[in-house]
Amino acid sequence: MIEIRSLRKRLAGKQVLDGVDLVVREGESVVVMGPSGTGKSVLLKHIVGLFDPDEGDVLVDGMSVSQADGRTIKQIRSCISYVFQNSALFDSLTVEGNILLGLPEDHCKRPGVDCRQLVREALEHVNLGPEVLGLLPAELSGGMQKRVALARAVVGRQRYILYDEPTTGLDPLNAANINELIARLKHEIGSTSVIVTHDVDSAFFLADRIAVLSDGIVQAIGTPEELRTSPDPRIQRFLDPTAAYAGAV
Repeated sequence: MIEIRSLRKRLAGKQVLDGVDLVVREGESVVVMGPSGTGKSVLLKHIVGLFDPDEGDVLVDGMSVSQADGRTIKQIRSCISYVFQNSALFDSLTVEGNILLGLPEDHCKRPGVDCRQLVREALEHVNLGPEVLGLLPAELSGGMQKRVALARAVVGRQRYILYDEPTTGLDPLNAANINELIARLKHEIGSTSVIVTHDVDSAFFLADRIAVLSDGIVQAIGTPEELRTSPDPRIQRFLDPTAAYAGAV
């Protein structure tokens, strides 16, 4: 379980997070939505310990991220995978080399572990074949790069996966394919997911619950159906941006 408690963070003179409270239960997919610049990616970075909060804390399996010593933060990060918005593949490494980075340190040195087989299995999970193993990122399409980033995230079978705008920059068909992969991976590997996205259709497809982040706090949280039927006009305007233009012309 991931617990975010009264999290506050100020960046470049702006209060980005101003008391965020959120619980992600074991095995569920929580989608975090909100306007641009509301701290969605900042929130993810706090979960994995890339940012230290000004106030508040994040707990992963009961362990404080902000108070963790070197050994504990290593333990926390070993159970978390992160899918970056731009895929963040290393240009100088092959597909195989990039995916191997998703395995915990010294994993390949354990007796009986065949890391190359784990890489192939990860590729199968994202519908790619072994023929791409020796390719460089520049030789892949944008959609294939996203799939490789997903393979890197699941190769170590980490319990938590953080997705930062996983469909950004993709055409609708490839975005739908990535969303279907994310949904399927949840069931195949039993992961707990936190997904940041701007896309309402993606959110409703992927989420067990949706958290709407705005003005530094979680303004609303609930199942897709609960938000869809919310009487709050702010939530409805966000879920249906075209409503904001009604009567404007």
